[in-house]
Amino acid sequence: MSIKRILVPLPGSASHSGQIETALSAAKALGAHIQALFISEPPPVTRGGLTATEMGRTATVALANRHAEERERTAREAREVFAQACAVVGIPMLSASDEPGSPLAASWREAEGSYVEIAAQRAAAFDLMVAASATVMESLMAIAEQSLLQTRRPVLLAPARPQSDLTNSVMIAWDESPECWHAVSAAIPFMQLAKSVQVISVDRDASNRQASQAEVLAYLRGHGIGATAQVVAPELRSVGDTLLAAGAEHEASLLVMGAYSHSRLREMLLGGATRHILKNASVRPVLLAH
Repeated sequence: MSIKRILVPLPGSASHSGQIETALSAAKALGAHIQALFISEPPPVTRGGLTATEMGRTATVALANRHAEERERTAREAREVFAQACAVVGIPMLSASDEPGSPLAASWREAEGSYVEIAAQRAAAFDLMVAASATVMESLMAIAEQSLLQTRRPVLLAPARPQSDLTNSVMIAWDESPECWHAVSAAIPFMQLAKSVQVISVDRDASNRQASQAEVLAYLRGHGIGATAQVVAPELRSVGDTLLAAGAEHEASLLVMGAYSHSRLREMLLGGATRHILKNASVRPVLLAH
């Protein structure tokens, strides 16, 4: 249940500020190694005529060169931003040939290809992936199936502008599912550092959740974590809206929840409440596990 290796897959065509800030905050709090993986799109496929003329070959080479130069420029700028962010929080940046002398360190790696495929492949070698919520939403199915299901690694979704420290106040969106239990286990390192932990369930009848809430409170106590539990009636709101309102009320700096399905494995979808939370994940980080 320790988190000592954190992967930050950076898409080549997006802003990374919130994602990097969230990842560095997690690494600093947990004393973990963080690897930024800059993933750029491959060069566009060009179509020539039936015969490849010298002019056509020259144009193709020129286009490939421009793409390579642009990729190098954006990668260099992204690396500079990452290095500066590391310096601000006091995390040493390693060179490609360095071996980390202590767990708390940062490294940089570059790759070219599909963001989702490369990120999911690399996730297996890490304890946690930190992704930008907007990027994940664009490929919701692929991230759910490949990152959460195949590698069984938790994903921490970063808001565009983090508002507070990750360990200020943790809120568990509790529904007693196996996926939620997995999310709670994955979040143990964060909750052990948190100032407060709330277990929130949404139900019209509080008695439906009392037994399972008692179980998770006992589980948390076993890990040295004191928490409180509450059952919130949805009133006229959806489960997702109710959880968002509870998060705002408790000023949660991290929301923990399970990613779950309502269909067979190959048609895996995030549940309704989970999907709603992700679409509104611009305010606070969300830790997902399956």
